[in-house]
Amino acid sequence: MTNAKKPTRAELDVTPSSALQTRFSFADMERFAVEAWGDLGRKVVTKWAEFNERYFGGKLKPIPIIITPTLPFGKRIADCSARPEHGRLIRLNLPKDHNRLVADNNTLLHEMIHQFLCERGEDPDHKSNGWRAEIMRLNKLITGREIWAGRSKTKRIGKQVIRINEEHPDGRKSITQRQIARWPHDGCGIDLGVLGE
Repeated sequence: MTNAKKPTRAELDVTPSSALQTRFSFADMERFAVEAWGDLGRKVVTKWAEFNERYFGGKLKPIPIIITPTLPFGKRIADCSARPEHGRLIRLNLPKDHNRLVADNNTLLHEMIHQFLCERGEDPDHKSNGWRAEIMRLNKLITGREIWAGRSKTKRIGKQVIRINEEHPDGRKSITQRQIARWPHDGCGIDLGVLGE
């Protein structure tokens, strides 16, 4: 067994993905999607651009969007990796039975929130303050209705410890952690349409 030193990126002459990401333009994003998925890819990228302007003030950087037959970690319908050290992309699941996408425009917006938080250097997890603030802001913007997404915490009731979401200081109940994690899909009355339309 040897204790050989692992070569560095410089020694391997490898460019880190974060160095390349500054050069990925909207035209690259569209070309990538069209090459992979034709008109469906173009429509998804167009919807991303529309949502970027409408909901994020055009602040999101172009990112590869991949439509994929399967995703890691079980039953996910999409995921977003927007941290430069891991590479940047949004993955959306392929059509179920090849005629209807599992992911929809709600899913695209959900993943764009993850991207937005990552690009701002905030924690993109569903339990984070940034996530909760964004879904409350966007829910009001889209529906005109306020929701409260309280912080998840544990509470002892008798001998049992349960997880709940904090109420608003004015006493309003929070949506559940499941609704927070699945927003805008669960119980918010938002339907942004079929992906690619």
